[in-house]
Amino acid sequence: MSFGVLFVLHQAPMLKWVPLMRLVLFDIDGTLLLTHGAGMRALNRAFENNRVRPDVLKTIRPDGKTDPQIVREIMKACNRDSECTSDMLTEFFDVYLSFLREEMAACTKMEVLPGVRKLLEELAEEPELGLGVATGNIEEGAYLKLRYAQLDSFFAFGGFGSDSEDRTEVIRWAIARGAERIAPEKVDAAFVIGDTPRDILHGRAAGARTIAVATGTYPLETLKSYEPDLVVRTLEAAEPIKKLLLC
Repeated sequence: MSFGVLFVLHQAPMLKWVPLMRLVLFDIDGTLLLTHGAGMRALNRAFENNRVRPDVLKTIRPDGKTDPQIVREIMKACNRDSECTSDMLTEFFDVYLSFLREEMAACTKMEVLPGVRKLLEELAEEPELGLGVATGNIEEGAYLKLRYAQLDSFFAFGGFGSDSEDRTEVIRWAIARGAERIAPEKVDAAFVIGDTPRDILHGRAAGARTIAVATGTYPLETLKSYEPDLVVRTLEAAEPIKKLLLC
């Protein structure tokens, strides 16, 4: 009696190619635009409303910090840090936003920085790039500034000071939201573009590559000393920026 041998052929599963995306995360103030003091005037008025002397704001440097971090530092300088609860911050930022709307409506010096609009238009045409923001501004304040500058349409996601006081976490939030937005495509790399050393340091800590632009309060040589992947004077330097983003 003979026995036949049955061979069962299993077809190998088809591997689906998933395209990769790169996230480009922009800081706002000093990187994309200048409000020429509108944001600080709103913040100052909110502190005055909270019985904080206006001159206290001069005791800290706000560049690259998150809005909640700035509030906490000011309250500490007034020996009132124990008051800085979640409820207090919520009330404070409600007042701040009302003042920011007034200041932005009255702002006659809103400035979109050199090269910004052209660079955003060109990057938006690249299918493998997703544009977002990573900013210390609370979310509503960030989009208010972007709307007045007519830049809001370029950004579908971001990380904000209202997500965390820690800027590294803000950037991680931006990356996570970007990844969620482009799913099922995968994030190949993330880039942070900003005008302060904090953008470089926290971007690196969040696992992103960094591009520094000297359109804020820090000079080019200072930004270079923090060793970002690229340093430019303005965002008019579109070619080296695109070369890094797309290489």
